[in-house]
Amino acid sequence: MSKKILLIENDASTCRMLQSQLTPHGYDVVLAIDGGDEGILMAVTESPDLILIATDLPVIDGWQTIKILKASAVTRHIPVMALMALTADNEWSKVAESGCDDYELKPIDLTSVLTKINALLNPKTNSTLPKESRSPKSLTQVANVTSQTTSSESMVVYVDDSPLDSRAMAEIVRGAGYGYNNISEPLEAIPQLLELRPKLIFLDLVMPFTNGYEVCGQIRRISTFRKTPVIIVTNNDGIIDRVRARFVGASGFFSKPVKQKRVLKVLNKHVPPSHNKASNDISQGGLLPFV
Repeated sequence: MSKKILLIENDASTCRMLQSQLTPHGYDVVLAIDGGDEGILMAVTESPDLILIATDLPVIDGWQTIKILKASAVTRHIPVMALMALTADNEWSKVAESGCDDYELKPIDLTSVLTKINALLNPKTNSTLPKESRSPKSLTQVANVTSQTTSSESMVVYVDDSPLDSRAMAEIVRGAGYGYNNISEPLEAIPQLLELRPKLIFLDLVMPFTNGYEVCGQIRRISTFRKTPVIIVTNNDGIIDRVRARFVGASGFFSKPVKQKRVLKVLNKHVPPSHNKASNDISQGGLLPFV
């Protein structure tokens, strides 16, 4: 069986060159050409054997994307090679900081890349990186990620970068007897959701680098979450927003501020009542229906 390589690169000529040269060597090359966020999603959905990633990606660069991939239990086992253009001395420090398994300088030397790919895909072969550069993330960093995404007890997850809104949601959800986790970095949402496997997802509409529509669309592309309720939470409550939310697969839509009645109505509707310690006769209201 051929090995699958995910190439995260927005330069068309580099994509064509690597794809045409690696395919004859028995590698199945799949492309993520729209940046690090698409690369993270495809790393989850495609389950590649190896990831090649350009470091000069737009919006979320390759170094940050590598950190996200290496921080997630879902993707951290996948070897990652950074394709880097050495533009400054501090680029060398990013190699170790990112946690990548190897690197290749641009312009790319095909023979060098093939040698490194073979080494990374062979568990008995050491990486070409110096030992100190290949050290994994510190236990403290891994512990920090684990503490934020602490396991299957998290029945409800809220993807929102606002600490204030997250605290309000946490108080209501936990008070009703449900497990709760917040994902504050939207670009890390997919791998963290796969770790948590929530029964219900609340999703903020307006977030940095992306938005709730895009994240919802990504969630629905993963078979695990095709039937998981996804509720978009937003300050925008116009008919166009609700129609668009339905179009990307959202299960519901309600407006901010986060209020108890609105949240409890969603919980009682989408999560089995046996998990809810709150009274079932609490007055409901505030959920905006789709049109």
